[in-house]
Amino acid sequence: MATATRAEAFSYRDHTFATEGELVLRLLDEFRCAEQFAAEYLRRWIEVSDQERVRGGLRVIQQREEYHGRLLEARLRELGGVPACTPPEARQRDVPFYAAADRTDAEKLLAVAARLRDPNAVLQPLRDAVAQVQSDQQTRVLLDLLVEDEVSSVQWLRGICAAVNPPAA
Repeated sequence: MATATRAEAFSYRDHTFATEGELVLRLLDEFRCAEQFAAEYLRRWIEVSDQERVRGGLRVIQQREEYHGRLLEARLRELGGVPACTPPEARQRDVPFYAAADRTDAEKLLAVAARLRDPNAVLQPLRDAVAQVQSDQQTRVLLDLLVEDEVSSVQWLRGICAAVNPPAA
């Protein structure tokens, strides 16, 4: 992997990295963490889902997130990294809401849609960081394809939210 020259730096969110390799390890670990966390809370939601069409879509997304987590962790380890990231505490506090049988899929989807109000803004920091990866093309392709899967998931979640929460007349 390339190292940065004096004029070159790599960044992701509010972190700056001296080398592309450092950036790649951070990206892989944080993305892995987010995907594994999503797979877990989606699994809990599926167990109490009150609508078959929601449950079916969540299963697809949950399996996708679980698979992404495995791919990202494998690549992280191939590059000598060790999983270290943990989900933010604020996100962990959301799990009981999604696992609650007394909360409807409609309510849960509204919460997801609020968080994903602007999908491009949500994914842009990741896209910007991935665009900086030039030397490690294997990781670049992995990240590019996983981001596209995320776009698909977000589109489905926003669409099903609108379908189960039609606007009031």
